[in-house]
Amino acid sequence: MSSCTIAETKNSLSAILAALASGAEQEHVIKNRNVPVAIILPYGGSVAKERRFGFAKDDGKDIDWEAFDAMDDDIADMFGV
Repeated sequence: MSSCTIAETKNSLSAILAALASGAEQEHVIKNRNVPVAIILPYGGSVAKERRFGFAKDDGKDIDWEAFDAMDDDIADMFGV
C-alpha cells in the first residue's frame, strides 16, 4: 500500500497507476493534511472480489448457491408471487 498527499498523487499519477496495473501495489491512499480521504484500487482487483454476505464474510466457507436459489421459489410462494 502506498500513500501520499493530493498534490503528490496528482504529480505522480501515471507512476501510481502503472504500479497498480502491474500488481506492484494493491492500493494507493490519498491523504489531505495526513488524513486519508480516498483510495485508488486496481480495476478488477479488490473491488471485483466475490462479495460475501455479512454472515459468511471472511469465514472461508462457500455458499451453496443452488440451495440459496431454490429458496427464492419458496419465499415467492409464501408471498403469493
